[in-house]
Order: sequence, then C-alpha cells, then structure tokens
Amino acid sequence: MISSIKTILSTLKKLFRFGVPAYVLSFGESLGDNLLLTILAKEIHKKHQKKTWIKCDYPQLYQHNPFVAVIPYDTLLSTTLLNLIGAKIIPLKYTYYDPVTDQNKIPEKHIVLKMADMIGLNGAIENKPDFYLTAEESKKGMISKKQIAIAVSNTSAKTPVKNKEWIDERYQEIVDRFRAEYDFVQIGAHNDYPLNNVTDLRGKTTLRESAAILKNSVLLIAYAGFTMHLARAVDCRSVIVYGGRETPAQTGYNSFCNIYSAVHCSPCWLNNLCGYGRMCMTQISTDMAISEILKELENSSKPVPVDILYN
Repeated sequence: MISSIKTILSTLKKLFRFGVPAYVLSFGESLGDNLLLTILAKEIHKKHQKKTWIKCDYPQLYQHNPFVAVIPYDTLLSTTLLNLIGAKIIPLKYTYYDPVTDQNKIPEKHIVLKMADMIGLNGAIENKPDFYLTAEESKKGMISKKQIAIAVSNTSAKTPVKNKEWIDERYQEIVDRFRAEYDFVQIGAHNDYPLNNVTDLRGKTTLRESAAILKNSVLLIAYAGFTMHLARAVDCRSVIVYGGRETPAQTGYNSFCNIYSAVHCSPCWLNNLCGYGRMCMTQISTDMAISEILKELENSSKPVPVDILYN
C-alpha cells in the first residue's frame, strides 16, 4: 500500500513537471534504437500536441529536445493514474532474438514503421532522428575544416554484432587513400581497431561530443549502427558499409550511400554466426567503397534530404 502511494506521488510529480504525455515509451539499452524514438516523439507531437515521456538511461540523447521528457529507465510509474488521463505506456520492439539460432526475426518493413505500428502511427513519417546541440557544443566538434569521421566497430554496443563489421584493414586503406586531402577523426570505443594517420578519439569523447564531431564532418564512414543514426540526426553525409546482415530498407536511410551486398543468404539478421565466411562483407572491396566516397564528397556542400516512410 505504501509502495503504491509512493508510485502515485512520484507519477504526480512528473506530471506536474513535464505535463500530461500522450505516450510513455521505452526500448531498453540500445543507443541507436533509443535515438530512433525521437522520430516517433516528433510524429506524436504533430498528432497530439503533447510531449512523449521516454524511459531511458541516456538522457544526453534527448537534451534540448522539445518533444521529449526523459525519465530513468527503472522509474516506477502508476499505470492506473496514467491510463486515467489517457497516457499509454508502451515498451517498444521490432524483432526478437533467438539465442539458439543467434538470429533475430527478420522485420518485414523498416524498423521505424514496426515501432510506429505499436503506437498506431500511420501515414507519412519523416525518417530522421533528432539530436539537439547548442552552438557552443557544435563549435567544439570542429577538429579540422576538412574532417572525415570514421568508426570501424560495434564491439562496445550493448549487443555486439560481428556480422555488421567490415574488414579493419580496408578502413585503413581508405584513410591512406584520402588522408592527403582530408583529416580523419576516429570515434568509437577505446578497444576498437586503431587506425593510423588519424586523430584518435576512441574512447575519449562523450556521446554529445561525438555528435558535434559528426556535425562538423564532411562525411562519416562507418557500419550500420548507432553512429550511423547519430550522423543522420546531425545531418552528416555518410557512406555506410552494410554488408548483407540487414538491408538499408529495414534499418537505414535512403539519403545515405549504403553499400549493401545482396548475396543469396541476405538479409539473415544473424548476430555473430555465419556459415559463408561473411561473404557479404568480404566481397565489398576497398575500391568499391572509395568509389562511393568520391561520389558523396562531391555532394558534401548539399543538404542531406529527409527520407519519408509510409505506414
């Protein structure tokens, strides 16, 4: 009884502070998926003119976001009280993982649309997450006037997925090809593969500092994952080495250059197992990537168009 009263009082305090939400959303620990919730929050605000509460332990993702109120993931809320005022509590997902097969259920459409289904969002949805930097934060992200950001690994992710990773040495070959014209800034975890002839910021930046670096970069070169979503949020052009584990149509952005391998087994949505020597990654040569990078660099002064998804 006492616990129930405390939960109600805690919920009332948040209602007083943040206002009545249309939805209380949560996803879990994934940085990239939590960032994607800003897409839904913006669409919810268009429809209901209310903020979305997001339960998440990464408040820096949502700082200055006018459509989101963030509360710690383990916060106890009164479901009864929220339901009485019309707020819906929805833990989101777009797939489920089978540890026996090491495979996620393959989504039949873009993961943003899968989550939109769970909250009844239909029609056109702008496929662009939001990340708000202050002018001072953004200014600090400029390491060089001609910088390219590069991230090579997702080993620091809450759920590392080896099948998303390209070949480390090929990233180095890209650096070697362009380093006379551009300054490379390597971001990511401290234990990522170290590249030579780069400004090495592995494990040395906060989430928001990484976002500022991307905002000031002419290009990001990376794999499909959180850094890709963060780059889209701050309008950084990107070349994404997708391989074949998943398709850009399922998790990515048409406005980016996505190097996808449509091999016979793709998309598999396997995390780490592969019976084909990761052919979807090995067949992506350095020359293929360089060709796409050159195309993107030609467009570096143009704004990144916003994709529209239809549900």
